[in-house]
Amino acid sequence: MNTISAGEFIKQVAEATGNTQTLVKSILGAAGEQIKANLKAGNEMHFIGFMNFGIKAEEAKTKVNPFTGKKIKVAACKKPTVKLSASFKQLLKK
Repeated sequence: MNTISAGEFIKQVAEATGNTQTLVKSILGAAGEQIKANLKAGNEMHFIGFMNFGIKAEEAKTKVNPFTGKKIKVAACKKPTVKLSASFKQLLKK
């Protein structure tokens, strides 16, 4: 399996769309910022056929430090979630 860098991905999208790499980088950056802003505002986002972005509430809990054995209280928090669509997962099974 190869790893594609962000720069290479931007180059691929620019070539596929006929746009400049600068424009693609700007659009992807703006899209990322809007996803973060929507999640921060408590909104879930659904991209049909691609993926869903959501928020999962984690309850407060007590954990144990594996090195010291000391119990640590972890506060309740919200975590972002990403779930691939079923059709997207099917691509990997073929």
